[in-house]
Amino acid sequence: MALLPDLAAAALYAVVVFLLFLGLLVVFVETIPSRLLMVMILTVALFAAWLAWVGEIGLSFLALGAVAALAANHAFEWLTNR
Repeated sequence: MALLPDLAAAALYAVVVFLLFLGLLVVFVETIPSRLLMVMILTVALFAAWLAWVGEIGLSFLALGAVAALAANHAFEWLTNR
């Protein structure tokens, strides 16, 4: 049985994870090196794919929210430091 069986609620939780994680990254993290960022994105994306494969699609949404926050933080840093 899935931990988050309702996909609509899981998507809302993913948005909350995205916003909280992005806020923490913007406020407390100055910059993440590009190589480390790519490794983190790849690792969490593969973890999300594995979660979806074993049937935990709701938790996979949460992991994808974290990946999106990492990518958005990198884009924000790139746009503001040009």
